[in-house]
Amino acid sequence: MTRGPGPSTYTRLIEATWEELRERGFKGARLDRIAARAGVTKGALYHHFPDKRSLALTTLLETMGREIDQLWIQPLASEGDPLPRLSAGLARHIATGEPCTHHSLPRLIAELVAHDPAAQLLISERLAHWRKRLGTGLTRARHAGFVQADIDCEAAALFILSAWEGCRETMRYAHPSTLSRCGQELLRYIGALRAPTDAAASDRRDFSPAPPAGKRAGTA
Repeated sequence: MTRGPGPSTYTRLIEATWEELRERGFKGARLDRIAARAGVTKGALYHHFPDKRSLALTTLLETMGREIDQLWIQPLASEGDPLPRLSAGLARHIATGEPCTHHSLPRLIAELVAHDPAAQLLISERLAHWRKRLGTGLTRARHAGFVQADIDCEAAALFILSAWEGCRETMRYAHPSTLSRCGQELLRYIGALRAPTDAAASDRRDFSPAPPAGKRAGTA
């Protein structure tokens, strides 16, 4: 039986760069170590990326985007109440733990965009895009009756993403339980977004299928 193809060179480079950046930061990262981690030549690395800054920026954007999509966007894409899915996904993420490395994602971004207006603008635009997607998902849930009617969904999206990254940044300076404690408060906030039960139940009744012909509500 033959094995299928492994990760592409591009994927291996992104994964290797993320490991290198978390361990050593942008300034301390070296392309020869990244190539060795990825199991490729430096020539193959330069085939995909012209320099270290381009490689690091792509890695941070892809890594951050993948996590935001899995943790915050996908749970809002399905029908029904998204808040339990958001809470369950965040709870699983907290439970698995996260190694406390010296260079967190917010710190890496700050290091990368220093004195680089183009990188700063790109990251700012991408963050705004993710916040908009999260806000749109929460707005749909509000219209469906699952989120309180007076919630500013765009502000809620901004708070959720900022609070989560802030939790992970703070963890570098505090006890390992910090992420769990901070995450629990974020879970409490997500739970507080929920509309009154009767409003959500009314919405579900409005969208429930009609009973089969010949039967009336309340009949056996």
